[in-house]
Amino acid sequence: MRSVQNLLSELAYVGRSIEYLENVLSDVEAVAERLGRRIGDDPLLEGMIEHETNVWAAAMKHQCDAATRTAEVWRERIQGLET
Repeated sequence: MRSVQNLLSELAYVGRSIEYLENVLSDVEAVAERLGRRIGDDPLLEGMIEHETNVWAAAMKHQCDAATRTAEVWRERIQGLET
């Protein structure tokens, strides 16, 4: 069925997007490790890292929670079509 193929195609796209996100977050982790080795006693850099972490982690958590809720609704709607 064309509709099922479209559904599977959309799922594959979302899966690739999640893989890309994981790669980006791995890059952020690598930078954090490098910064951790050189940070020393630099309170300015420490504060900048703290600020960026608070801003972007909050945004990512919000988006991830929203995406999870959306996926749960999608799952429920598709499962409802089976009955």
